[in-house]
Amino acid sequence: MAPGKTDDRPRVANIKLRSRGRAVLTTSDGETLIVHAEALKLAGIRDGDVLDGKARKRLDLERVRQKTHEAALRLLSHRPRSEREMGQRLRQRKLPSDVVEEEIERLRGAGLLDDEAFARAWVDERQTSAPRGQGLLRYELLGHGVRSELADEAVASVDDRTAALTVARKRAPRLQGLEYRQFSQRLTGFLERRGFAYDDVADAVRTVWNETAAESEQR
Repeated sequence: MAPGKTDDRPRVANIKLRSRGRAVLTTSDGETLIVHAEALKLAGIRDGDVLDGKARKRLDLERVRQKTHEAALRLLSHRPRSEREMGQRLRQRKLPSDVVEEEIERLRGAGLLDDEAFARAWVDERQTSAPRGQGLLRYELLGHGVRSELADEAVASVDDRTAALTVARKRAPRLQGLEYRQFSQRLTGFLERRGFAYDDVADAVRTVWNETAAESEQR
């Protein structure tokens, strides 16, 4: 600064920490900003610092990074996510792609994003709540961006024949009273929509029919 000239650039006059990691920043010209305390720390802004354009850019970047991180953690609080799904969901919030990529790398490094673990959890949840065949499970995982080799490993433990029979037994009570042709058509269609192969479906339909039908009607 030239001798005799006064630096009239706004400075940080006060920083007060608030709940939930927030901070209230007041400038020397009376401006008030509510920011993340962590963003202030990462931007290197302290009491008395000049809050010029360069400092504001640093602060804005850290605010976006913190916003992105909080959004990612909220998504993970509901259920595991694949890397592709996380990226898509964050970009839907109009967050910058470079910041999203940084966040994905951060979560991966912390073990919070792991496509292999995601694939196993997806298969386990599906087989508990609504069993389906290997083919459909693999298709779902690929749709979430899981690499084909990881999808193959995750579905390898699924026994399609056992799963088809389990699903058929749960569905059968809704089909009571039908004659065999209608029973077979409806149960077959239901099992096929769950991704089971023809042979496994046929075995399950025949087994469940014979378990519930009168001896004279068994196949």
